[in-house]
Parts: sequence; structure tokens; C-alpha cells
Amino acid sequence: MPAWVKLMKESPTLVILDREELERLDAMLGHLGSIRFPRVQRLVNHVSEEFLFLDGPDCSHLPGEIAKLGKVKDPLGKKLDEIRRIAWPSPYSLRFVVAKRVQKSRPLSLSIFEMVPDGPSSGLNEDAQEDLAGALGSFTREFRYLSEMKPATGYPEPDVILDAEKTIQLVGEIELLLSESNKNRSRVTPGLVRQLQGILPVLHHAMDEGLYVWLSRA
Repeated sequence: MPAWVKLMKESPTLVILDREELERLDAMLGHLGSIRFPRVQRLVNHVSEEFLFLDGPDCSHLPGEIAKLGKVKDPLGKKLDEIRRIAWPSPYSLRFVVAKRVQKSRPLSLSIFEMVPDGPSSGLNEDAQEDLAGALGSFTREFRYLSEMKPATGYPEPDVILDAEKTIQLVGEIELLLSESNKNRSRVTPGLVRQLQGILPVLHHAMDEGLYVWLSRA
């Protein structure tokens, strides 16, 4: 499966659930059986410096889970309806629901990532992926995000979305692999060089435009 590098943009925040609403929702999940609502539970539980995103398959299940909660009145019900709306699969764009909450005492904000229409994209074909695995060898710690583009070891492979800081790191990893100072430079094939060089302009465009980078093996 090829490794794709595509660009995504974030919508403004669409839904904010305050602490009281999150506690109510968590209690509802506990009463109804949280195992029936794994995506909603992930959103409710999210607390991290990193954002959480639900990819396409998870997003497609989220509206059904919200429907199973039953009719919820007052502002919380309206917010759940809005989450259901933004998560609904669209035939016109690929979208991921994104959750952000850095502290448990803070509200949970939900937005969406959508793929940039007609935006630049690039990637590695299967031969280049095999070449990349050989070039990286056992030095995967130095190439944390570039390693995500090696051949898939299972299906489906988790998607990875990079913010500006991580995109800068990926650019640095590619430049390091291609540099003459890389002790494994002799393992980097001409085909891999060409395809990695084709990825760099896409990453620089993302940084210039404030976009996110989606790494996908599919």
C-alpha cells in the first residue's frame, strides 16, 4: 500500500462541551453501557497536550452512537446533534472530527479536519517504501515520522496527522536521510531520493499555509 502525504485544514471550533456537560454525558454512557459508545467515550475522556482525531471509519460510526443515546433535551442535546451533523460522512470531502482539551477542568472543543481540495500531495510507492525501510535500518528513533511511511505491517494502519511542529520535524528527518553526513546514505536509492524530494515541497507548502499533514497508508 503506498504511503500518501496529503494536506488538511482545520475548521473553526464548532462545538464546545463544558465540564458539567461532559460529566452528564459520561454519566449517560455509564448508565447505558459505555462499551456501546467507544467513539463518544474517547471524546469524553480526552485530556492531553496532543489533539485527538477520529478518522474516517470512526467518524462514520459516531452519528450512530449519538443516535443510540436517545433524545437529549436542552443545550447538551443541541450540541450532540451538531456533533452528529459534522461527523456525518460527506460524498464531497474527507473529514475527521478533532477533539482538544489540555486539562480535565477545561472545556472540550470539537472541530474538523478536511482534506484541502485540489491541494498538492505526494507520497512513496511500494518500491520506495521498501527502499525506505532498508535505508532507515534500525535507526527508527531518529526518524520518528518518516518511519510512518514504511510498508504497512497490518490493515488498517493508524493514520497520522502532523501539526506545524511535527511537520518541521519530518522535513528535518528527510533532509537528514538525504544528507551526505548520513552514515547510511549509501542505502538511499535514487528512486527513494526522487520521491522524498517530491514530498518536501508539499511539506513546505503546509508550513507556509498553516495546514496539517496527513500521512496515510492505504
